[in-house]
Amino acid sequence: MDEAIKILREQTVLCACLPALFDALINVMQNNSPDVQEPVRKIEAVLRDLNKNEQRAQDFLKRVNAPNFTEYLAAQEKGIQRSVAEKLLKKASESQLRLKNQVAELKLLLQHGKDYVEFSLNILARISASETYGATAQRDSQRTRRMFEANV
Repeated sequence: MDEAIKILREQTVLCACLPALFDALINVMQNNSPDVQEPVRKIEAVLRDLNKNEQRAQDFLKRVNAPNFTEYLAAQEKGIQRSVAEKLLKKASESQLRLKNQVAELKLLLQHGKDYVEFSLNILARISASETYGATAQRDSQRTRRMFEANV
């Protein structure tokens, strides 16, 4: 049980660090700041540690023949250690839910950024829309390329 508490405590601490780092990254992306590398580097370091923790957790669960921590804790006798482990598991799951929402927000910001870059490149290359995108191609255009053509 001590090993389970240790794993869950480390997981809870790591998961608690990530929301602030993700908030910093979201803020940088929303402000179109070029300082993206620092928050990403910090997030990657915490995610590496979290990955190692997850591997230790999976090894522990295999040794005790439990599919997850919830079932492992349910099989343990009631006591202070079980209560502590349940609280840690609850905090970790709450942090993971918050992280899931932040990752969805980051994906949306990345998609908007990608769309903006794609649009800007098409403007710079003076590429006209084709019938594929609902508008007819310009008849008097000197360019024969279409939007998103591989040879652009």
